[in-house]
Amino acid sequence: MEPPLEQPSPRGGLGRGARRILANVGWRALTDVGSKTITLVLYAVIARELGEASFGVFTFALAFVMLVTTLANFGQDGILTREVARDHGLVHRYFANTLALKVAVAMPALAVALGAAWAIGMDGTTRLVVVFLGVAVVVEALIQTCFAVYQAFEQLSLMPAVVITQRLVTTIPAIVAMLLGAGIVAVAAIYAAGTLVAIWLAMTLLVRRVARPRFETDVRSWWPLMRVAAPLGLAGVFITVLLRVDTAMLAFYKSHAVVGNYGAAYRLFEATLLVSWSVTTAVYPVFSRLTRSSQPPLALVFERALKLVVAPTLPLAVGAVLLGGDLVHAIYGSGFDSAGSALAYLSPAVVLYPVAQVSAALLVAQNRQVTIAVVYGLVALENVLANLVLIPLFSLQGAAAGASVSQALLAVPIFVLARRVAGSIDLPRIFAGPLIASAFSAAGMFVFRGTFALAVGAGLVLFVASLVAFERRFYPDDAGALADFLRRREL
Repeated sequence: MEPPLEQPSPRGGLGRGARRILANVGWRALTDVGSKTITLVLYAVIARELGEASFGVFTFALAFVMLVTTLANFGQDGILTREVARDHGLVHRYFANTLALKVAVAMPALAVALGAAWAIGMDGTTRLVVVFLGVAVVVEALIQTCFAVYQAFEQLSLMPAVVITQRLVTTIPAIVAMLLGAGIVAVAAIYAAGTLVAIWLAMTLLVRRVARPRFETDVRSWWPLMRVAAPLGLAGVFITVLLRVDTAMLAFYKSHAVVGNYGAAYRLFEATLLVSWSVTTAVYPVFSRLTRSSQPPLALVFERALKLVVAPTLPLAVGAVLLGGDLVHAIYGSGFDSAGSALAYLSPAVVLYPVAQVSAALLVAQNRQVTIAVVYGLVALENVLANLVLIPLFSLQGAAAGASVSQALLAVPIFVLARRVAGSIDLPRIFAGPLIASAFSAAGMFVFRGTFALAVGAGLVLFVASLVAFERRFYPDDAGALADFLRRREL
Protein backbone atom coordinates (compact mmCIF):
# COMPACT_ATOMS: atom_id res chain seq x y z
CA MET A 1 0.00 0.00 0.00
CA GLU A 2 1.17 3.53 -0.77
CA PRO A 3 2.41 5.54 2.21
CA PRO A 4 -0.02 8.14 3.56
CA LEU A 5 0.37 11.81 2.81
CA GLU A 6 2.81 13.67 4.98
CA GLN A 7 1.62 16.57 7.08
CA PRO A 8 2.27 19.94 5.37
CA SER A 9 5.21 21.68 6.94
CA PRO A 10 4.62 24.66 9.25
CA ARG A 11 5.94 27.07 6.62
CA GLY A 12 3.38 25.95 4.06
CA GLY A 13 5.54 23.42 2.24
CA LEU A 14 4.01 20.21 1.00
CA GLY A 15 4.76 16.68 2.04
CA ARG A 16 5.76 14.10 -0.53
CA GLY A 17 2.24 12.77 -0.94
CA ALA A 18 0.74 16.21 -1.50
CA ARG A 19 3.43 17.04 -4.05
CA ARG A 20 2.48 13.81 -5.78
CA ILE A 21 -1.13 15.02 -5.90
CA LEU A 22 -0.10 18.26 -7.59
CA ALA A 23 2.16 16.39 -9.98
CA ASN A 24 -0.69 14.07 -10.92
CA VAL A 25 -2.99 17.05 -11.37
CA GLY A 26 -0.40 18.37 -13.80
CA TRP A 27 -0.15 15.09 -15.70
CA ARG A 28 -3.91 14.78 -15.97
CA ALA A 29 -4.15 18.42 -17.02
CA LEU A 30 -1.52 17.84 -19.69
CA THR A 31 -3.53 14.85 -20.88
CA ASP A 32 -6.73 16.82 -21.08
CA VAL A 33 -5.21 20.00 -22.52
CA GLY A 34 -3.46 18.02 -25.23
CA SER A 35 -6.52 15.89 -25.89
CA LYS A 36 -9.00 18.76 -25.91
CA THR A 37 -6.76 20.97 -28.04
CA ILE A 38 -6.26 18.30 -30.69
CA THR A 39 -9.92 17.29 -30.58
CA LEU A 40 -11.01 20.92 -30.84
CA VAL A 41 -8.92 21.18 -34.00
CA LEU A 42 -10.69 18.12 -35.38
CA TYR A 43 -14.13 19.53 -34.54
CA ALA A 44 -13.23 22.90 -36.03
CA VAL A 45 -12.10 21.29 -39.29
CA ILE A 46 -15.25 19.14 -39.42
CA ALA A 47 -17.35 22.28 -38.96
CA ARG A 48 -15.44 24.27 -41.57
CA GLU A 49 -14.92 21.55 -44.20
CA LEU A 50 -18.10 19.50 -43.88
CA GLY A 51 -20.53 22.14 -42.62
CA GLU A 52 -22.87 22.48 -39.69
CA ALA A 53 -25.17 19.64 -40.83
CA SER A 54 -22.38 17.03 -40.87
CA PHE A 55 -21.07 18.39 -37.59
CA GLY A 56 -24.56 17.95 -36.20
CA VAL A 57 -24.66 14.32 -37.40
CA PHE A 58 -21.34 13.59 -35.66
CA THR A 59 -22.44 15.36 -32.47
CA PHE A 60 -25.76 13.53 -32.36
CA ALA A 61 -24.25 10.11 -33.14
CA LEU A 62 -21.64 10.43 -30.40
CA ALA A 63 -24.24 11.53 -27.84
CA PHE A 64 -26.63 8.77 -28.94
CA VAL A 65 -24.03 5.99 -28.68
CA MET A 66 -22.74 7.21 -25.33
CA LEU A 67 -26.25 7.26 -23.92
CA VAL A 68 -27.13 3.75 -25.09
CA THR A 69 -23.80 2.15 -24.17
CA THR A 70 -23.52 3.79 -20.76
CA LEU A 71 -23.84 0.44 -18.96
CA ALA A 72 -20.43 -0.56 -20.33
CA ASN A 73 -18.98 1.78 -17.69
CA PHE A 74 -21.14 0.81 -14.75
CA GLY A 75 -18.96 1.98 -11.89
CA GLN A 76 -16.41 -0.83 -12.03
CA ASP A 77 -13.48 1.50 -12.68
CA GLY A 78 -14.25 3.68 -9.67
CA ILE A 79 -14.41 0.66 -7.38
CA LEU A 80 -11.19 -0.73 -8.86
CA THR A 81 -9.36 2.54 -8.21
CA ARG A 82 -10.69 2.90 -4.67
CA GLU A 83 -9.90 -0.66 -3.59
CA VAL A 84 -6.53 -0.96 -5.35
CA ALA A 85 -5.48 2.43 -3.95
CA ARG A 86 -5.99 0.96 -0.48
CA ASP A 87 -4.28 -2.37 -1.33
CA HIS A 88 -2.24 -2.65 -4.53
CA GLY A 89 -2.37 -6.43 -4.41
CA LEU A 90 -6.06 -6.33 -5.28
CA VAL A 91 -5.20 -5.37 -8.86
CA HIS A 92 -5.03 -9.09 -9.69
CA ARG A 93 -8.60 -9.57 -8.52
CA TYR A 94 -10.17 -6.48 -10.06
CA PHE A 95 -8.45 -5.80 -13.40
CA ALA A 96 -9.30 -8.87 -15.49
CA ASN A 97 -12.76 -9.21 -14.00
CA THR A 98 -13.52 -5.56 -14.74
CA LEU A 99 -12.48 -5.97 -18.38
CA ALA A 100 -14.56 -9.12 -18.73
CA LEU A 101 -17.61 -7.46 -17.21
CA LYS A 102 -17.31 -4.52 -19.56
CA VAL A 103 -17.13 -6.72 -22.64
CA ALA A 104 -20.09 -8.79 -21.44
CA VAL A 105 -22.18 -5.66 -20.94
CA ALA A 106 -20.88 -3.55 -23.83
CA MET A 107 -21.56 -5.90 -26.73
CA PRO A 108 -25.31 -6.25 -26.07
CA ALA A 109 -25.47 -2.51 -25.39
CA LEU A 110 -23.85 -1.79 -28.74
CA ALA A 111 -26.28 -4.15 -30.46
CA VAL A 112 -29.17 -2.28 -28.83
CA ALA A 113 -27.73 1.02 -30.05
CA LEU A 114 -27.45 -0.23 -33.62
CA GLY A 115 -30.91 -1.80 -33.54
CA ALA A 116 -32.39 1.41 -32.20
CA ALA A 117 -30.68 3.38 -34.97
CA TRP A 118 -32.43 1.27 -37.59
CA ALA A 119 -35.75 1.19 -35.70
CA ILE A 120 -36.15 4.96 -35.47
CA GLY A 121 -35.46 5.38 -39.18
CA MET A 122 -32.12 7.14 -39.17
CA ASP A 123 -30.69 7.96 -42.58
CA GLY A 124 -27.89 5.79 -43.92
CA THR A 125 -25.09 8.25 -43.22
CA THR A 126 -26.09 8.72 -39.59
CA ARG A 127 -26.42 4.94 -39.10
CA LEU A 128 -22.87 4.34 -40.35
CA VAL A 129 -21.51 7.09 -38.11
CA VAL A 130 -23.32 5.44 -35.18
CA VAL A 131 -21.71 2.08 -36.04
CA PHE A 132 -18.15 3.40 -36.06
CA LEU A 133 -18.57 5.62 -33.02
CA GLY A 134 -20.21 2.72 -31.19
CA VAL A 135 -17.09 0.61 -31.70
CA ALA A 136 -14.94 3.52 -30.57
CA VAL A 137 -16.92 4.09 -27.38
CA VAL A 138 -16.72 0.41 -26.38
CA VAL A 139 -12.95 0.28 -26.90
CA GLU A 140 -12.53 3.51 -24.96
CA ALA A 141 -14.41 1.90 -22.06
CA LEU A 142 -11.69 -0.77 -21.90
CA ILE A 143 -8.97 1.87 -22.07
CA GLN A 144 -10.52 3.55 -19.05
CA THR A 145 -9.93 0.40 -16.99
CA CYS A 146 -6.21 0.68 -17.72
CA PHE A 147 -6.38 4.30 -16.61
CA ALA A 148 -8.15 3.23 -13.41
CA VAL A 149 -5.10 1.14 -12.53
CA TYR A 150 -2.77 4.03 -13.36
CA GLN A 151 -4.88 6.17 -11.03
CA ALA A 152 -4.85 3.66 -8.18
CA PHE A 153 -1.04 3.49 -8.35
CA GLU A 154 -0.90 7.31 -8.77
CA GLN A 155 0.99 6.89 -12.04
CA LEU A 156 -0.91 9.43 -14.11
CA SER A 157 2.26 10.38 -15.97
CA LEU A 158 1.43 7.52 -18.36
CA MET A 159 -1.93 8.91 -19.43
CA PRO A 160 -0.68 11.64 -21.80
CA ALA A 161 1.18 9.11 -23.94
CA VAL A 162 -1.98 7.09 -24.52
CA VAL A 163 -4.55 9.84 -24.91
CA ILE A 164 -2.50 12.28 -26.96
CA THR A 165 -1.31 9.48 -29.24
CA GLN A 166 -4.92 8.45 -29.81
CA ARG A 167 -5.95 12.00 -30.65
CA LEU A 168 -3.04 12.48 -33.05
CA VAL A 169 -3.57 9.22 -34.94
CA THR A 170 -7.23 10.19 -35.22
CA THR A 171 -7.08 13.90 -36.00
CA ILE A 172 -4.23 14.01 -38.53
CA PRO A 173 -5.58 11.25 -40.82
CA ALA A 174 -9.13 12.61 -40.45
CA ILE A 175 -8.10 16.11 -41.50
CA VAL A 176 -6.13 14.77 -44.45
CA ALA A 177 -9.11 12.65 -45.46
CA MET A 178 -11.49 15.61 -45.31
CA LEU A 179 -9.15 17.78 -47.36
CA LEU A 180 -9.12 15.01 -49.95
CA GLY A 181 -12.90 15.00 -50.08
CA ALA A 182 -13.91 12.38 -47.49
CA GLY A 183 -17.16 12.78 -45.59
CA ILE A 184 -18.31 12.34 -42.01
CA VAL A 185 -18.52 8.53 -42.28
CA ALA A 186 -14.82 8.29 -43.07
CA VAL A 187 -14.04 10.58 -40.13
CA ALA A 188 -16.01 8.30 -37.80
CA ALA A 189 -14.17 5.23 -39.13
CA ILE A 190 -10.80 6.88 -38.53
CA TYR A 191 -11.94 7.79 -35.01
CA ALA A 192 -12.70 4.12 -34.31
CA ALA A 193 -9.32 3.01 -35.67
CA GLY A 194 -7.57 5.46 -33.36
CA THR A 195 -9.07 3.79 -30.30
CA LEU A 196 -7.54 0.44 -31.32
CA VAL A 197 -4.10 2.01 -31.37
CA ALA A 198 -4.76 3.55 -27.96
CA ILE A 199 -5.82 0.34 -26.22
CA TRP A 200 -2.71 -1.48 -27.44
CA LEU A 201 -0.52 1.32 -26.05
CA ALA A 202 -2.44 1.51 -22.75
CA MET A 203 -2.05 -2.22 -22.11
CA THR A 204 1.65 -2.14 -23.02
CA LEU A 205 2.39 0.69 -20.60
CA LEU A 206 0.34 -0.95 -17.86
CA VAL A 207 2.31 -4.18 -17.99
CA ARG A 208 5.72 -2.57 -18.40
CA ARG A 209 5.47 0.43 -16.08
CA VAL A 210 2.76 -0.12 -13.46
CA ALA A 211 1.88 -3.73 -12.67
CA ARG A 212 1.48 -7.12 -14.28
CA PRO A 213 -2.06 -8.08 -13.31
CA ARG A 214 -2.96 -11.71 -13.74
CA PHE A 215 -5.46 -12.17 -16.54
CA GLU A 216 -7.64 -14.56 -14.60
CA THR A 217 -11.39 -14.18 -14.36
CA ASP A 218 -13.71 -15.56 -11.74
CA VAL A 219 -17.33 -15.44 -12.83
CA ARG A 220 -18.41 -15.93 -9.22
CA SER A 221 -16.87 -12.56 -8.33
CA TRP A 222 -18.80 -10.68 -11.01
CA TRP A 223 -22.04 -10.35 -9.10
CA PRO A 224 -20.42 -9.04 -5.87
CA LEU A 225 -18.41 -6.58 -7.95
CA MET A 226 -21.51 -5.45 -9.84
CA ARG A 227 -23.46 -5.11 -6.60
CA VAL A 228 -20.84 -2.85 -5.04
CA ALA A 229 -20.37 -0.89 -8.25
CA ALA A 230 -24.08 -0.58 -9.06
CA PRO A 231 -24.73 2.72 -7.22
CA LEU A 232 -21.64 4.24 -8.79
CA GLY A 233 -22.69 2.82 -12.15
CA LEU A 234 -26.13 4.33 -11.81
CA ALA A 235 -24.53 7.65 -10.96
CA GLY A 236 -22.43 7.30 -14.11
CA VAL A 237 -25.57 6.67 -16.15
CA PHE A 238 -27.19 9.77 -14.70
CA ILE A 239 -24.05 11.84 -15.33
CA THR A 240 -24.05 10.72 -18.96
CA VAL A 241 -27.72 11.62 -19.22
CA LEU A 242 -26.99 15.07 -17.82
CA LEU A 243 -24.12 15.64 -20.24
CA ARG A 244 -25.67 14.13 -23.39
CA VAL A 245 -29.45 14.02 -23.27
CA ASP A 246 -29.88 17.71 -24.10
CA THR A 247 -28.06 17.21 -27.41
CA ALA A 248 -30.08 14.10 -28.22
CA MET A 249 -33.38 15.82 -27.36
CA LEU A 250 -32.40 18.91 -29.32
CA ALA A 251 -31.89 16.71 -32.40
CA PHE A 252 -35.48 15.46 -32.19
CA TYR A 253 -36.93 18.97 -31.94
CA LYS A 254 -34.59 21.04 -34.11
CA SER A 255 -32.50 20.84 -37.29
CA HIS A 256 -28.96 19.52 -37.68
CA ALA A 257 -27.81 23.13 -37.97
CA VAL A 258 -29.20 23.98 -34.53
CA VAL A 259 -27.60 20.84 -33.06
CA GLY A 260 -24.33 21.86 -34.69
CA ASN A 261 -24.48 25.30 -33.07
CA TYR A 262 -25.20 23.76 -29.68
CA GLY A 263 -22.45 21.21 -30.21
CA ALA A 264 -20.00 24.02 -30.96
CA ALA A 265 -20.86 25.78 -27.68
CA TYR A 266 -20.95 22.55 -25.70
CA ARG A 267 -17.51 21.47 -26.92
CA LEU A 268 -16.11 24.70 -25.51
CA PHE A 269 -17.85 24.04 -22.20
CA GLU A 270 -16.47 20.49 -22.19
CA ALA A 271 -12.97 21.85 -22.76
CA THR A 272 -13.17 23.47 -19.30
CA LEU A 273 -13.97 20.15 -17.65
CA LEU A 274 -10.31 19.21 -17.80
CA VAL A 275 -9.82 21.23 -14.61
CA SER A 276 -12.21 19.11 -12.55
CA TRP A 277 -11.14 15.86 -14.19
CA SER A 278 -7.47 16.61 -13.50
CA VAL A 279 -7.96 17.42 -9.83
CA THR A 280 -10.54 14.70 -9.17
CA THR A 281 -8.40 12.01 -10.80
CA ALA A 282 -5.45 12.99 -8.63
CA VAL A 283 -7.24 13.30 -5.28
CA TYR A 284 -9.68 10.37 -5.54
CA PRO A 285 -7.19 7.66 -4.51
CA VAL A 286 -5.98 9.94 -1.71
CA PHE A 287 -9.54 10.60 -0.52
CA SER A 288 -9.92 6.80 -0.42
CA ARG A 289 -7.16 6.46 2.19
CA LEU A 290 -7.85 9.48 4.40
CA THR A 291 -10.23 10.03 7.32
CA ARG A 292 -11.19 12.96 9.54
CA SER A 293 -8.42 12.04 11.97
CA SER A 294 -5.69 11.06 9.49
CA GLN A 295 -2.59 13.14 8.83
CA PRO A 296 -3.35 15.22 6.90
CA PRO A 297 -7.08 15.20 7.68
CA LEU A 298 -9.57 14.60 4.91
CA ALA A 299 -10.97 18.13 5.26
CA LEU A 300 -7.61 19.75 4.44
CA VAL A 301 -7.19 17.85 1.17
CA PHE A 302 -10.85 18.51 0.28
CA GLU A 303 -10.40 22.22 0.93
CA ARG A 304 -7.34 22.51 -1.27
CA ALA A 305 -8.88 20.37 -4.00
CA LEU A 306 -11.87 22.71 -4.16
CA LYS A 307 -9.57 25.70 -4.36
CA LEU A 308 -7.67 24.08 -7.21
CA VAL A 309 -10.85 23.76 -9.29
CA VAL A 310 -12.57 27.03 -8.40
CA ALA A 311 -9.57 29.29 -9.07
CA PRO A 312 -9.20 28.51 -12.80
CA THR A 313 -12.86 27.89 -13.68
CA LEU A 314 -14.40 31.05 -12.24
CA PRO A 315 -12.61 33.41 -14.67
CA LEU A 316 -13.39 31.00 -17.52
CA ALA A 317 -17.09 31.30 -16.65
CA VAL A 318 -16.80 35.09 -16.68
CA GLY A 319 -15.03 34.95 -20.03
CA ALA A 320 -17.76 32.76 -21.49
CA VAL A 321 -20.28 35.51 -20.76
CA LEU A 322 -18.22 38.48 -21.92
CA LEU A 323 -16.28 36.97 -24.83
CA GLY A 324 -18.20 33.83 -25.78
CA GLY A 325 -19.40 35.08 -29.17
CA ASP A 326 -15.93 36.21 -30.23
CA LEU A 327 -14.43 32.91 -29.09
CA VAL A 328 -16.93 30.88 -31.11
CA HIS A 329 -16.26 32.96 -34.21
CA ALA A 330 -12.49 32.67 -33.79
CA ILE A 331 -12.60 28.87 -33.53
CA TYR A 332 -15.48 27.80 -35.74
CA GLY A 333 -15.82 30.68 -38.20
CA SER A 334 -19.12 31.96 -39.55
CA GLY A 335 -22.36 30.00 -39.44
CA PHE A 336 -22.36 29.47 -35.66
CA ASP A 337 -23.85 32.77 -34.50
CA SER A 338 -26.23 31.13 -32.02
CA ALA A 339 -23.42 29.23 -30.30
CA GLY A 340 -22.14 32.36 -28.54
CA SER A 341 -25.35 32.95 -26.60
CA ALA A 342 -25.60 29.24 -25.77
CA LEU A 343 -22.09 29.37 -24.33
CA ALA A 344 -23.08 32.31 -22.13
CA TYR A 345 -25.99 30.31 -20.72
CA LEU A 346 -23.59 27.42 -20.06
CA SER A 347 -21.18 29.66 -18.11
CA PRO A 348 -22.54 28.90 -14.60
CA ALA A 349 -21.99 25.21 -15.27
CA VAL A 350 -18.30 25.91 -15.94
CA VAL A 351 -17.68 26.54 -12.22
CA LEU A 352 -20.51 24.47 -10.73
CA TYR A 353 -19.50 21.22 -12.43
CA PRO A 354 -16.03 20.98 -10.82
CA VAL A 355 -17.40 21.76 -7.35
CA ALA A 356 -19.88 18.91 -7.74
CA GLN A 357 -17.22 16.56 -9.15
CA VAL A 358 -14.69 17.03 -6.35
CA SER A 359 -17.42 16.74 -3.72
CA ALA A 360 -18.82 13.60 -5.34
CA ALA A 361 -15.34 12.05 -5.53
CA LEU A 362 -14.94 12.50 -1.78
CA LEU A 363 -18.29 10.86 -1.06
CA VAL A 364 -17.56 7.87 -3.32
CA ALA A 365 -14.08 7.48 -1.85
CA GLN A 366 -15.68 7.33 1.60
CA ASN A 367 -18.15 4.60 0.50
CA ARG A 368 -21.11 6.98 0.04
CA GLN A 369 -21.83 5.99 -3.58
CA VAL A 370 -25.51 5.27 -2.86
CA THR A 371 -26.01 8.91 -1.86
CA ILE A 372 -24.37 10.06 -5.08
CA ALA A 373 -26.60 7.80 -7.17
CA VAL A 374 -29.76 9.19 -5.57
CA VAL A 375 -28.79 12.84 -6.04
CA TYR A 376 -27.64 12.40 -9.63
CA GLY A 377 -30.74 10.39 -10.45
CA LEU A 378 -33.11 13.07 -9.21
CA VAL A 379 -31.27 15.83 -11.05
CA ALA A 380 -31.09 13.78 -14.27
CA LEU A 381 -34.87 13.38 -14.13
CA GLU A 382 -35.24 17.12 -13.54
CA ASN A 383 -33.01 17.83 -16.54
CA VAL A 384 -35.04 15.65 -18.91
CA LEU A 385 -38.33 17.17 -17.75
CA ALA A 386 -36.93 20.69 -17.98
CA ASN A 387 -35.66 20.09 -21.52
CA LEU A 388 -39.13 18.95 -22.59
CA VAL A 389 -40.22 22.52 -21.89
CA LEU A 390 -37.08 24.58 -22.49
CA ILE A 391 -35.99 23.16 -25.85
CA PRO A 392 -39.31 23.63 -27.71
CA LEU A 393 -39.66 27.15 -26.29
CA PHE A 394 -36.07 28.44 -26.35
CA SER A 395 -34.16 26.03 -28.62
CA LEU A 396 -30.44 25.64 -27.89
CA GLN A 397 -30.42 28.55 -25.42
CA GLY A 398 -33.04 26.68 -23.38
CA ALA A 399 -30.94 23.52 -23.41
CA ALA A 400 -27.90 25.48 -22.23
CA ALA A 401 -29.80 27.22 -19.44
CA GLY A 402 -31.25 23.89 -18.34
CA ALA A 403 -27.76 22.40 -18.14
CA SER A 404 -26.59 25.19 -15.82
CA VAL A 405 -29.65 24.90 -13.58
CA SER A 406 -29.08 21.16 -13.27
CA GLN A 407 -25.43 21.66 -12.31
CA ALA A 408 -26.53 24.06 -9.56
CA LEU A 409 -29.00 21.49 -8.26
CA LEU A 410 -26.14 18.99 -8.14
CA ALA A 411 -23.38 21.13 -6.72
CA VAL A 412 -25.20 22.52 -3.69
CA PRO A 413 -26.45 19.30 -2.02
CA ILE A 414 -23.37 17.24 -2.91
CA PHE A 415 -21.06 19.92 -1.53
CA VAL A 416 -23.08 20.11 1.70
CA LEU A 417 -22.99 16.32 2.12
CA ALA A 418 -19.26 16.14 1.39
CA ARG A 419 -18.58 18.88 3.92
CA ARG A 420 -20.41 16.87 6.58
CA VAL A 421 -18.29 13.80 5.82
CA ALA A 422 -14.96 15.64 5.64
CA GLY A 423 -15.46 17.99 8.57
CA SER A 424 -15.12 21.74 8.91
CA ILE A 425 -13.56 23.66 6.01
CA ASP A 426 -12.67 27.33 5.54
CA LEU A 427 -15.03 28.69 2.86
CA PRO A 428 -13.36 32.13 2.47
CA ARG A 429 -10.04 30.37 1.95
CA ILE A 430 -11.55 28.52 -1.01
CA PHE A 431 -13.66 31.19 -2.67
CA ALA A 432 -12.51 34.69 -1.65
CA GLY A 433 -9.37 34.91 -3.78
CA PRO A 434 -10.91 33.53 -7.00
CA LEU A 435 -13.99 35.77 -6.61
CA ILE A 436 -11.97 38.95 -6.15
CA ALA A 437 -9.52 38.06 -8.92
CA SER A 438 -12.36 37.19 -11.30
CA ALA A 439 -13.94 40.59 -10.66
CA PHE A 440 -10.71 42.31 -11.74
CA SER A 441 -10.47 39.97 -14.72
CA ALA A 442 -14.04 40.78 -15.77
CA ALA A 443 -13.28 44.50 -15.67
CA GLY A 444 -10.30 44.01 -17.95
CA MET A 445 -12.23 41.88 -20.42
CA PHE A 446 -15.10 44.36 -20.48
CA VAL A 447 -12.88 47.37 -21.13
CA PHE A 448 -11.06 45.70 -24.03
CA ARG A 449 -13.95 43.58 -25.32
CA GLY A 450 -13.74 45.19 -28.77
CA THR A 451 -10.44 43.40 -29.43
CA PHE A 452 -10.66 39.71 -28.57
CA ALA A 453 -6.95 38.96 -28.10
CA LEU A 454 -6.40 42.09 -26.02
CA ALA A 455 -9.44 41.34 -23.85
CA VAL A 456 -8.21 37.79 -23.18
CA GLY A 457 -4.72 39.03 -22.34
CA ALA A 458 -5.98 41.77 -20.02
CA GLY A 459 -8.32 39.38 -18.24
CA LEU A 460 -5.57 36.81 -17.74
CA VAL A 461 -2.98 39.28 -16.44
CA LEU A 462 -5.40 40.96 -14.05
CA PHE A 463 -6.67 37.64 -12.73
CA VAL A 464 -3.23 36.16 -12.05
CA ALA A 465 -1.83 39.37 -10.54
CA SER A 466 -4.77 39.98 -8.23
CA LEU A 467 -5.04 36.33 -7.17
CA VAL A 468 -1.33 36.10 -6.34
CA ALA A 469 -1.45 39.36 -4.40
CA PHE A 470 -4.53 38.30 -2.44
CA GLU A 471 -3.25 34.82 -1.62
CA ARG A 472 0.18 36.04 -0.53
CA ARG A 473 -1.45 38.62 1.73
CA PHE A 474 -4.22 36.56 3.34
CA TYR A 475 -3.32 32.87 2.77
CA PRO A 476 0.47 32.67 2.46
CA ASP A 477 0.48 28.95 3.31
CA ASP A 478 -1.48 28.11 0.17
CA ALA A 479 0.69 30.36 -1.99
CA GLY A 480 3.77 28.81 -0.42
CA ALA A 481 2.46 25.31 -1.08
CA LEU A 482 2.19 25.93 -4.80
CA ALA A 483 5.53 27.73 -4.92
CA ASP A 484 7.13 24.79 -3.11
CA PHE A 485 5.73 22.39 -5.68
CA LEU A 486 6.96 24.49 -8.60
CA ARG A 487 10.45 24.62 -7.08
CA ARG A 488 10.48 20.82 -6.73
CA ARG A 489 9.05 19.83 -10.10
CA GLU A 490 11.35 16.86 -10.33
CA LEU A 491 8.98 15.11 -7.91
